[in-house]
This record gives sequence, C-alpha cells and structure tokens, in this order.
Amino acid sequence: MSLIWRMFLSTTQNKFLKKIKAIYLKELKELKRDKISRIIVFVVPFVMMIIFGYGMALDVKHIPFTVLDEDKTSLSRELIYKFINNKEYFNFYKYSNSQNEIINLIDKNIIRFGLVIPSNFTERLKNRKTAKVQVLIDGVFPYRADVIKSYVTSMINSFTLEINNIDLSSNLKINVRYWFNENLENIKLTTSGLLAIILFINPAIFASLLIVKEKEYGSIYNIYTSSISKFEYLFGKQLFAVSVSIINFIVEFLLIKYLFGIPFKGNLPLFILSTFLYILVSTSLGLLMSTFLKTQVSAIVGISVIAIIPAFLYSGYLVPVSSMSKEAFIQAHIYPTFYYMNIIKMNYLKGVNINLYTLNSIILLVFYIILFSLTYLLFKKKER
Repeated sequence: MSLIWRMFLSTTQNKFLKKIKAIYLKELKELKRDKISRIIVFVVPFVMMIIFGYGMALDVKHIPFTVLDEDKTSLSRELIYKFINNKEYFNFYKYSNSQNEIINLIDKNIIRFGLVIPSNFTERLKNRKTAKVQVLIDGVFPYRADVIKSYVTSMINSFTLEINNIDLSSNLKINVRYWFNENLENIKLTTSGLLAIILFINPAIFASLLIVKEKEYGSIYNIYTSSISKFEYLFGKQLFAVSVSIINFIVEFLLIKYLFGIPFKGNLPLFILSTFLYILVSTSLGLLMSTFLKTQVSAIVGISVIAIIPAFLYSGYLVPVSSMSKEAFIQAHIYPTFYYMNIIKMNYLKGVNINLYTLNSIILLVFYIILFSLTYLLFKKKER
C-alpha cells in the first residue's frame, strides 16, 4: 500500500513540475518575442535607478556664495576663509561691493547666499559685545534655504568658539558624531531606498501583465479549457515574474554599490532572503490586480497609481514615518514598502538588528500569504 502511495505522489509531483515548467518556458518565449515587455522588465528599472538615484539626492553641497566685507580686518578675513576653505559645501564666487550686487547675483541665480560683514564686526568682538553678520539666502526652495542657513550658522558658531578666549572655551569641547550616517549624506538613503520603490512597482506590473495580456489577446481561453489547476497556473506565472525580478535586483544592487558608491554594511544572505520575500509580495499584488483588470494599459496605469503613492509617501523614503500624523502613521504600516524600507536601512545604514529584521521579514511573509490567497480565491478558471 505504501508503495502505491509513493508512486502516486511521485506521479503527481512530476505532473505538477511539468506543468510549471511548461508555463515558465512559455513565458520565457513570450518575453523573447515581446520587445515592449523586455523594455518594461529590464530597461525601466535601470532608468528609474539612474534618474531617481541622482535626482532624488537632496544633499546640498558646493553652494555658490559671495561676500561683502565692510570690516576688512584680520578677524573678518578669518571668518571668510573658513567658508572659502570648506570646498565640500561652499563654492566662493567673488567679493561683492554692495548688498544690491548680492541681491542681483541671487536674482540671476548665480549664487545661493551672500555674507555681509559690517564695519564694526571686529570692534564689537574685542569689546565683548554681540557682533552681527547678515546672510542673504535664496529662498526659492525652502528646503535648500533651510539647509544653507544651518550650514552658515554652524560655520559662524565654530568661528566664535575658536576666537573666544574665556576659560569655558578651553575646558569645554563639543565633539559631535552622527551615528550610522556619519557624513549626513542623504544620497545613501535616497539611492538605496529606491530598491523598495522599484521592486514594489516593476514586479507588480510585470506579474499583472503576464495574465492580463492573455485576457486581452484571448489566449486565456486555452487555460480555461485545460487541465491545469488554478494554483499551478498562478504559481508558474509568479515563478517566472520572481526570477526575472531577481535579475533586476542584482543589477540594481550592483548599480548602488559601484555606480553610486553606497557601501553595503549588512548581512548579504539575510538581505537576499528578505528581498525574495518582498518580490513575492509585489508579484502577488500584481497577480491579484490582474483578476480585476482586462487590458495591459489598465494594468500599467492602475498598478502604478496604487503602488507609487504608498511606495514614495508611506515607506519612510521621503519623510520619516515617525514624524507623520497619526492617520498617516497608521496607514504607513499597512503597506509592505514600509517594512522592506526598514530592512534596507538596517543593511545600508544601521547594521542588522536580528530581532527587528525577523519581525519585518515575518510581516512580509504574512503579506505574501494574504495576497496570494486572495488571488487564488478571486481568480476563476473559467469566464464569468
């Protein structure tokens, strides 16, 4: 009896694998023939990484500025040289002769700020009085203006500490170190975080198209009348979408490391595992949407709208989730991008906390089970 049971299981497994293999090879041939699909699958993620990788980097560096030195003393020149010598963040344009000239340079978009040192600057410092300097900042972009203000304030405070001769300056030394992202380089988050965006949008669209295009072309009727089961059909489609998406992940991972120069600090095997789970989630979302959509255009547009908004706004990519309103904070936790973004931060910035990593990975697994189960229940192996 046990021999018969083993033979039955072996035959069933062989049939299952053959059907999965047939679906996989069919999709591979379709991909080779379909130029548009190849562009969507391979070119679009690459272009998104390049465009957003450079375009979303919000680091403010090499700021052009000018100086109006009305004091013309050694102390005023010392303050000016602190700005000029900091070539990573500031780019000295020239000395100006008046405030009107500074305003004119800002209006022409030549400089971002002007530093005005009044004629009584040194005298007031020597008399232990408050010395003021004026900073005229281009405020067209509030974020950039605020960053410039913080840079200038930091430079002036540093200068004040250096020239202060009171005992406190010799006894007290403030050493600031930023944890995880030591140089405060925003590109480390914006570039690595693109993995969460791209691997949520592109695999979902591609997985959806695998089914929707058969509906649009009418070839889905072959599936309706075949002996293949719903699970075999959906699993075979997802297997192909996942394998293609993993290739994209490898390409994007290498771009982040070697083109953008972002070091990977985490555990690579764990990161690959969590990425695999995340791709399962995104492809399951695409399969789920394909049960409602009937044309390729509607699939691309519909999934783009559904996926892009949460991926950018509620993942912690642009704004920390902890600083959001209560409603937005709750909403962020119902999207899988939030949990994969946490995993990205652990691997690229903070280092892996195994407890947090496990929690986020389990949540991704729950997302996959729910989405695939819904797809299985809603997909009908016959036309309604």
